[in-house]
Amino acid sequence: MFAMNEEYLQDLLIRMAHHSTAIEGNSFTQGEVKSIIVLNYVPRAAALREVNEVLNYKKLMPWLSEHQKEDITIQGIKDINQILLTNIDSRGGHFKVIQNMITGADFETVHPYMVPEEIKKWTDDLSWRLKQAKTEREKVEIIMDQHIRFERIHPFSDGNGRTGRALIIWSCLQQGLMPVVIKKEQRKSYINALNKKDIKELTEMAVDLQTEERKRKFIFDEMKADDERARRDSELKS
Repeated sequence: MFAMNEEYLQDLLIRMAHHSTAIEGNSFTQGEVKSIIVLNYVPRAAALREVNEVLNYKKLMPWLSEHQKEDITIQGIKDINQILLTNIDSRGGHFKVIQNMITGADFETVHPYMVPEEIKKWTDDLSWRLKQAKTEREKVEIIMDQHIRFERIHPFSDGNGRTGRALIIWSCLQQGLMPVVIKKEQRKSYINALNKKDIKELTEMAVDLQTEERKRKFIFDEMKADDERARRDSELKS
């Protein structure tokens, strides 16, 4: 695990909220998401659902920070879904009881009665596979493979995509890896890779995103260090 200063965490939060909701059709720009999250100001008329989708990430980030060292559990998965669906869907945090479908998919999601068993197997497999992994790239490949599996289980009535992408972030933090924030601009290639179960493409996407994220975090760390140097210099002169 690596240290994350407050400025970087806020930046990560804004980008997570923007890109993950935008992939699902949310119309807010990243600047508008920043306004909602940082200023608690909704800059234009919008559907209440869209506003709540963004606001719920303010609750998600503290939860992830608190649990980032822990293995992913069934209850943790339910908690994330409940947080993301707060004031949106009363079924949040509960596994589906009616069969669902992914629009345009050429496969069936797991039947409701099988979900508890499949999610238990999913969490067990994730934990075991990550413990066996020897390199960072291998861990990233496992995380993205498990993401494909999660989306095919589709365990909830709503919010499966946002929950699944939050689980990518949690897995990365738990393993001390740079977070993977899939961008809205990658939506087509991301969904196509999910549909084809293309682990290689998703892994390459994730590794490239981690490289960008590492550079972004470095800049925030340098800004923080520079602020601290300036503060110390000021104290010495006073």
